[in-house]
Amino acid sequence: MSTTHITNPAPLGLVIPFPLETGQRADKQARWMRHFDAVVPILERTADFFATGIAVFTACRLSSHWNAWNTNTISANQMGVAVALCGLLMVLLLDKHGDYRPCLSLLAVRETERLLRVTLIGLLLALPMLVGMTRSVPTFAVGAAVVLVPIALAVEKWLLQKLFHGARSAGGLTRKAVIVGTGQSARRVFSALVRSPKLGIEPVAFIDVRCAANDAVIFESSYIRRYQARVLHEPVTPRLLRRLGASIVVIADSNIGGHEAAMIGHDNPAKGVSVYVLSGSPADDDDVTEYVELDGLLLACQVKPRERAWFASAKRVLDVAVAAISLMVLSPLMLVAALGINTTSHGPIIFRQKRVGRYGKQFEMYKFRTMYVGSAQYARSPVTGDDPRITPFGKFLRRTCIDELPQLFNVLRGDMSLVGPRPEMPFIVEEYEALHRKRLEVKPGITGLWQLSADRQAPIHENISYDLYYVRHRNLFMDLAILLHTAVFAFRGV
Repeated sequence: MSTTHITNPAPLGLVIPFPLETGQRADKQARWMRHFDAVVPILERTADFFATGIAVFTACRLSSHWNAWNTNTISANQMGVAVALCGLLMVLLLDKHGDYRPCLSLLAVRETERLLRVTLIGLLLALPMLVGMTRSVPTFAVGAAVVLVPIALAVEKWLLQKLFHGARSAGGLTRKAVIVGTGQSARRVFSALVRSPKLGIEPVAFIDVRCAANDAVIFESSYIRRYQARVLHEPVTPRLLRRLGASIVVIADSNIGGHEAAMIGHDNPAKGVSVYVLSGSPADDDDVTEYVELDGLLLACQVKPRERAWFASAKRVLDVAVAAISLMVLSPLMLVAALGINTTSHGPIIFRQKRVGRYGKQFEMYKFRTMYVGSAQYARSPVTGDDPRITPFGKFLRRTCIDELPQLFNVLRGDMSLVGPRPEMPFIVEEYEALHRKRLEVKPGITGLWQLSADRQAPIHENISYDLYYVRHRNLFMDLAILLHTAVFAFRGV
C-alpha cells in the first residue's frame, strides 16, 4: 500500500473553470460554462430515455406484426406504459453502472460493454411486466429489444458526443490543459481528455521536462489519428501556461517526485491554475489499484484482479460458437483466398508458426501465407505493405485481415481465444520485461484492443497499455464489445 497526500482532491470533471483573463468577458464565459455543464447530464438522460423508448416501441411493433394471429398482443396503452417504464429503467440502470461519468474509457470499449450488460439486465427486470400485460412470454419482442436497444443507445450517444464537442468548440466552453510527461500514463490521460467532451478539458501540449521523448507531437489512442498535441521541452512556469492559455496542469510523469510536483502546484495556483497529480500509473502497477480517501490522505491499495468462476466457461462457449459459425459463413471467402494464394505464388497455402500462448506455453498458429517461400520463418513482422517479403496477393490479404481467418481453427482447438492479446513469436517473448509478461496471464486472441487502435502498426511491446487494460478489466461483455467494435472496424476499412 502506498499513500499520497492531496489537498482537497476532486475529479477533473468537477474542476471550477479559472479563466486566465479577468473582467466581464471572463465572468460571462465562466457563467456559460457552468450552465452548459449543468445541462449536459439532463440532456444525456433525456436522450437515453427516448432512444430506449423508440427501440422498445419498434421491438413491440415488430412483435405485433410477427404474432398478428396471437390474441395476446400488446395494446396501444400497454405499449405506451412498457415504453415509458423501460426507458426509465434503462436510465436508472445506466446511472447506477456509471454511464454518466464525464470521462470515457480507452477506445470507448467499456461503454459498449456497459450498454450490452445493462440492456440484458433491464430487459430481464422488465420481462415480468411484459408477461403480465400479454399473459404470455413475448419472446420475439424481448429478442428484438436485446438487439435494438444497445444499437439505438450507441448511435444516440455517439451523436450526443459529437454535439457536445461541437457546442463546446463553437462556444469556447473548454478549459485548456497541459500534461506533464510523455509516457504511457500521460498518453492515456490525453486520450481520455480528447475523447470526453463532457469534461470540457482540451489538452494543448505535453511537457517533457526530462527530454525523454523524441516525438514532436503525440496522437490519441483511437481507430484513426484525429487529435494530437505538441511536445514542449521546457519547465512548467506561469509564463508558459499564460502563453498556452492553460488553466489545468496534469502531472502524469512517475519520475517527477513529490517535491517537484509540490513546486509546480506552489508556483501556479496564485495564477488561477489547478494542478492534479496522477497517483500511481496503471501501466506500471502489478495489480488493480483502488483509492480510498481517509482524513485528507489518498490511499492506493493494490488488490489482485479476481476472475469470476463462470467467465472462463462462458468465454469458451462464446469462442466455440462464434468460431464455428464464422467458419461456416466465411468458408467461401477462405476458399477464394486459398485459390488466390495457390495461383499467384509458389508454396503452401497455410503458414504455420510457433507462437507463445497463456503462461508461456507454445502452440502452432495458422495463417494464410502472405510472404514468398524462402522468407525467414521467425523474424520481425512487416510494418508496411511495401515489405519485399510480401507477395502482391499477400498485400491484399493482410490489408483486409483475411490472412488471420485460419486462426479460427486455433480457437476451436483451444490454443487461442477470439479476444485477447496477440500471441508473439518465442524470440520476442524472450526479450520481455516483467511488465510485458503480464500479457501471458490470459489466452491470446485474434482481435483485441491493440488491433482496434491506430497503434496497431507499431510493435506490440511499445503499446503494452492496451493489453494490460484488457487483462485487468476483461469480462464476457467486454469480449462482446470488442467483437462488435472489430466488426465496425473491419466494415469501415480502417
